[in-house]
Amino acid sequence: MRWENAALALAIFAIWACACSSSRNASVSRAAPPGGIAVSTDRFPHGLHTSDKPEIRTWRGRGLGCADCHDARAVREGRVARPGLDQHAPCDDCHSAEFAKRPGLLCKVCHISVEPRATGASPLQPYPERGAVQTLASTFSHRSHLDAGKMEAAAGAHVACSDCHARDPDSRDPTLPGHQVCARCHEQNANIKAQLAMERCAGCHPDRGVELQRGRIFITGDLRFRHSTHEVDSTGEAVPCATCHASVEQASSREAMSVPAMERCAACHEDARRSPDRVRMDHCRVCHGQIEAGTPPTSHMVSGTRPTDHTLAFRKHHGEAAAARDAKCRFCHREVSGAREDSCFQCHQVMRPRSHNLMFRDDHGRAAQADGTSCATCHTPESCVACHAVPPRSHTPLGAFRQGGHAEQARFGLTACMTCHTYEDTCSKCHRGTR
Repeated sequence: MRWENAALALAIFAIWACACSSSRNASVSRAAPPGGIAVSTDRFPHGLHTSDKPEIRTWRGRGLGCADCHDARAVREGRVARPGLDQHAPCDDCHSAEFAKRPGLLCKVCHISVEPRATGASPLQPYPERGAVQTLASTFSHRSHLDAGKMEAAAGAHVACSDCHARDPDSRDPTLPGHQVCARCHEQNANIKAQLAMERCAGCHPDRGVELQRGRIFITGDLRFRHSTHEVDSTGEAVPCATCHASVEQASSREAMSVPAMERCAACHEDARRSPDRVRMDHCRVCHGQIEAGTPPTSHMVSGTRPTDHTLAFRKHHGEAAAARDAKCRFCHREVSGAREDSCFQCHQVMRPRSHNLMFRDDHGRAAQADGTSCATCHTPESCVACHAVPPRSHTPLGAFRQGGHAEQARFGLTACMTCHTYEDTCSKCHRGTR
């Protein structure tokens, strides 16, 4: 029985190998190149298939083009069929040797798993490819498509968001347009087709030789958002897409798309007429999965008001809170970045402490003497030298100040003198024996 089972398995594998190595049909079969091209990855690299490698550049004496794998008629009709669905053609033209081997990396490009002994037992991978990277990703300019004058001249009508972005029937999220949507203008409108027909693949899929991110993912981390609850407000009035996506018409590429500002969320969520109390900005759990409630940061408020704990005292004594491991300064202070020990410098370089007023320049000696460690939070010894290499304004005119003008100031504020001077290095030079 073992030998019979082994013979049966070999027979099945031989049949599968012959089926895989065959071309699509006898009437449209092609001659496979000798040996075929080896495969070293389970992902489909567009860049490699459009490269200048000798086996690609010399394929059939003209090189490999988009239409060799993608049916041009299907593209014009807006239905781009996956290459290889017709008995693995045209993939088996170049990779004939791979199809004669046992299932390997080439099979994993399209199939989740391979079982040649049963029909339908080799499920396909989802497309676009799994993961966050898409080779030969399409380019798109919202700026061009939302230019009313340009669209009027080319198509005879404006383009609205809903013309390209249909709503998912369940989540109501706008869907990413496919070739079928593009074909409505680029194939069926003569003026637009003359400028960029569907057959001109490079018009949207330029070969840049790099792998691109599939697209911006706006909702990340613990954030949650549903378009279905944002189509109308409490009054029943429709919420236009531009209410949140205000800068779309200025985006010349997908990478230029900006995340909607939180102030736009607050404009509705803090408006009792347009939204109920349960979705106010201080109900963090409405949008965040890991935060229950709290004081909304400045970026979450329409008026830009400060959080309630940012009092006058906090402005002076916020160092301890800012140094804490769980400090939330970066939630609002966008200029704060990098290591925590650098954060103070980034703020105080452009915003001086409240105590540093106009009088502080002449009077800071007492504060430095009383608490020098506080000065060292922002300043280094070089900071003192940079200023004190030049005599203070109280020391002018310098000649008169040296000849006795300093006596009155020293008599009433000797501690201020000792901020920079000591008896040994200054006073004793003239006042020997007077101590």
